Amino acid sequence: MKRITIITMQLHTPGGIERFVSTLATMFSKDYEVEIIANYGKPKEPLAFNLPKNVRISFLSPTKPEEISMKNLITKFKWHKIPSELFRRKNINAEKDRVFKNALSTLQTDFIITDRAAYNFLVKKHYHGSAKKIATDHNYHQNNPKYIKELLSSIEGFNYLIIATKELRDFYATKTKVKCRCIANPLPSIPNKKSDLKTKNIISVGRLVPEKDFPLLISAIGIVSKKIPDIHLTIIGDGSEKAHLKSQISEQQLSNHITLTGWLSQDKIAEYYYNSSLFAITSKTEAFGLVLAEAMSYGLPCLALKRASGARAQISKDIGILLNTEDPQDIANAIFAVFTEPDLLKAYQKNINQNIQKYSLDSVRSEWKAILNS
Repeated sequence: MKRITIITMQLHTPGGIERFVSTLATMFSKDYEVEIIANYGKPKEPLAFNLPKNVRISFLSPTKPEEISMKNLITKFKWHKIPSELFRRKNINAEKDRVFKNALSTLQTDFIITDRAAYNFLVKKHYHGSAKKIATDHNYHQNNPKYIKELLSSIEGFNYLIIATKELRDFYATKTKVKCRCIANPLPSIPNKKSDLKTKNIISVGRLVPEKDFPLLISAIGIVSKKIPDIHLTIIGDGSEKAHLKSQISEQQLSNHITLTGWLSQDKIAEYYYNSSLFAITSKTEAFGLVLAEAMSYGLPCLALKRASGARAQISKDIGILLNTEDPQDIANAIFAVFTEPDLLKAYQKNINQNIQKYSLDSVRSEWKAILNS
């Protein structure tokens, strides 16, 4: 049986990349020997997502170092801390290089799959075997020349770059000789039961970080609540913006209309999906919003903004609402429209149910196997 090695940062904190890696490993585990090499983590700590028992996991370092922003040190006039921060980063990189050298120099595998540019560079430096090398990327480049250059440089010598959207595949295909392919991120499962779309509940799932722009969605709900008194938004997730979002909800007197739950288990999230009628997300950027596919698998129509490339790739006018706006009033108008036209929600759901299988494990597995067997 051939072996697949997946290289990632960590497996303990729930996130889009962590879910991608875990689902990919699960998907491959029936036909291949699968090993995940995680940069950080401890064997006895619980995983963010379940993995089959036959998937091997190697943790190279126990704890992920604290992230300290150099920009914050400068803007907050903490210049005296910059030399020590540079020295700290040098030591972190040296340790990362050491542990990956130990892991990769003797690695015996048939396929290596990476999830970011940093690990592409380490594979190029320390792995000298004949395995097929496949890079994946999970961020939208935002037309950032530095990011684009780094990714393209990191994949030199790789066999494939796998991207989840056609837009990004076409973008990189013109800039590299590496074969670029588009394969959607898979869903672990597609439930048979669907939401009945009878509530005035909205759900959103994601990290509470600036790029998700939850303040915009909260402001829109504040407007909608004046016309639909029983409207309710549940935001599932944690992150650096949690305190700020709590303050906004309090200041706008929306505590009866918006709930922040923190991170929940997948079973708990499923309960919220079943009890909602719309999934909404107002991200500034999204390479591939797996939560959009997940919400649709429960029969939920989705509302998102065109500025997020993942939303552009996943939402068409027959299955949801894609808005070219950053105005909370426009978002509120769209939410009000779907909740006053229940037949529209049902029509969206019917079309979703006809299209969701493209995210199934069987469908995505066949596309990956075509790459692995090529």
